[in-house]
Amino acid sequence: MGAIKGPLKATALFLFVLLLFQSCVVYHKTPTTLEKASQERIKTKITNIEGETFKYKYVTFEEGQFYGVHEPEEFGEFVKVPLESEDIINVRTKNKYASTWVTILVITVPALAIVALAVIDSSYPGGLWY
Repeated sequence: MGAIKGPLKATALFLFVLLLFQSCVVYHKTPTTLEKASQERIKTKITNIEGETFKYKYVTFEEGQFYGVHEPEEFGEFVKVPLESEDIINVRTKNKYASTWVTILVITVPALAIVALAVIDSSYPGGLWY
């Protein structure tokens, strides 16, 4: 039973870290417009004239008004926040390509480092750290 607990804990930790990094988002460096952001319907980061940054699941345009849509703090329907164009200085949308690569690199590089350390440790009699 004790022989199973070690690998099981390591697997659970690995899956937790994997889940944690799935939420990594990289935004485009060049700003876009609210119109383009509403057409793409992807994660959007908006900075207003006061320097506050807001992240939305997507931006939508309904009845002549832009809305930032985000998930509620509790389970329920999505919340629409009206956006005022004149108060916004920066609109950046999610860079899907970069987000995917960052997630892959953040997961694989540490995993490869752990495997390399395990291989090096197993090649020394009695282990590397004793």
